[in-house]
Amino acid sequence: MTLLQIQRKVKALPRSERLALSAYLKHLSRAKSESNKQSLDAAAKRMAKGEKMTRAQLQRLHRSLRTTGV
Repeated sequence: MTLLQIQRKVKALPRSERLALSAYLKHLSRAKSESNKQSLDAAAKRMAKGEKMTRAQLQRLHRSLRTTGV
């Protein structure tokens, strides 16, 4: 499949699917980056020290992200 064919197929997708695809492509672009690894390591250290979110906080964050299309 050529880039042009992919672009045409993506353009035909509903907005919600384009947003999901955008998030997936962003994930792929940073998944193996050193900065992402460092960010995950830092988060794991904070969690190990007891800095965590409650379920209610996580649900509010999730709702907020869904509202913005992330």
